[in-house]
Amino acid sequence: MKKMIAFIGLFFLLLGGCQMNQDVRPKDIDPENLPDVPAFQDAATREFLVSTEEVEPGLYLMESKLEGFQMWFPAGGVYFEEISSITNDGNVEVFTFTSFYEDQNIELEGQIRYHRNQSYLEKPDFMLDSIKNITGYQGKFDSKETSEKNIYYGEEPIEIKEPGYLSDIYGYVGYMESKQRDYLAIDYNFTLFCYEDNANYCKEQMSEKKELAKKLIDSITFIYDEEDDHDE
Repeated sequence: MKKMIAFIGLFFLLLGGCQMNQDVRPKDIDPENLPDVPAFQDAATREFLVSTEEVEPGLYLMESKLEGFQMWFPAGGVYFEEISSITNDGNVEVFTFTSFYEDQNIELEGQIRYHRNQSYLEKPDFMLDSIKNITGYQGKFDSKETSEKNIYYGEEPIEIKEPGYLSDIYGYVGYMESKQRDYLAIDYNFTLFCYEDNANYCKEQMSEKKELAKKLIDSITFIYDEEDDHDE
């Protein structure tokens, strides 16, 4: 009987240790013990990562500083601090990143803007016009809804009028508003660049990365915390 009690005690001690380890974020782990990829080896990016466990090969879970949303994040991605921010009394967060695929000479840039407790969120049309003004998007927005959010999205190739070495650029823009809570929304802008002066090559290589961009966008999920009153 004593042996059984001791065994049970050891079992729960080990279980508790496992649970504590699960609560440890990558930012609190020695970089030498983290995956040898940019997302974990870059100190600023590491702050956003939830776990060293992949959600899919080459993708990890990140969480915004305001703990407002989560998203899948590429192993090669790096947080772009210079054009990221938290403003409006901690109610708007801009998260920007870039991921360069050297073997294909393709770059993926993404920016997610999280909004909460802002009265302008009452008008989706206002937000869609703002997205067009910010990104230069000229197309229309399609719409769909899930049990949790209303989604407006668009995509289009982007033309470069000046002479340069970019042979293909493609953009994704969109807006999603929570159906679970008022005054809670996200807008996003993802852009793919192909740094090759070969249109056929870029078309072939970009196909795979377009699917990746869509996968990251679809992974964006709101985190619900205590509700705050919106601004007047």
